[in-house]
Amino acid sequence: MEKNVGNADRHDQKITYEEVGFAASKHDDDVNEGELYRRKIEKYAIEKKNNVYVYDKGGSKRKERFSMNEVDNKKKGKMVVDSNEAITQLREFITDDEINGSDMKLVIQKTLYASDLKRHLNRLNMPFNQVQTHDFLSPEEKQVLGIKSAEIKVQIVGPNLKMHEKPMSLKIWSMSQTKNYVLTTNWWDFVEANKNILKEKTTIQVWSFRKDRKLCFAVVCVDKPVVNTTLPEDASSTGSSLIRPDLLLLEN
Repeated sequence: MEKNVGNADRHDQKITYEEVGFAASKHDDDVNEGELYRRKIEKYAIEKKNNVYVYDKGGSKRKERFSMNEVDNKKKGKMVVDSNEAITQLREFITDDEINGSDMKLVIQKTLYASDLKRHLNRLNMPFNQVQTHDFLSPEEKQVLGIKSAEIKVQIVGPNLKMHEKPMSLKIWSMSQTKNYVLTTNWWDFVEANKNILKEKTTIQVWSFRKDRKLCFAVVCVDKPVVNTTLPEDASSTGSSLIRPDLLLLEN
């Protein structure tokens, strides 16, 4: 006897009772044949869903198995969020008298990919399913960005805690499987100005904050320290330089 499974796998296929027999529960004696078959198919579909086929460079096919927890975590984009001296210094900088910022929120921790650094793309991509919170936006800002092609102008602080001169645009781009917050317009200029810091595979955090109630962002490079070439007055006589973790601020 055969039945069509439909979406048990990506491709429609036919399976028999024997093929799904391994998935049957030993405690289903009191269940009618139709219900038993439905349960078997459901378990079979779960087994198929957790098997991922991967092709290596030589074209060979292999199967890798992922637990449901791993799949869920990948979908949610959850990761361990770093906390270090760079974050402490960032908080101090944002809340000091010069910036006088407030309401800091971690938006995302992500790895920089080649696409984030390409001149012709000119954007930093922040997928919805990886952000820590959407509440860095006010209700009014959410309403604005809900309009197609709308944008919000934002300021961005660069390496060594200095405000980047050129503003950026925060937008929402809809992709096939998710939506993304995108920092664009002058992003490439920011990358070029900080090319010794913003490199492929570098881990960054993007923080939001408010300055005069306006949305701003801070990018913190959490991987390694950076040398601040500006000498403090008490160090100029000795020729020493100030070493501090690499901090970048930018709007998300």
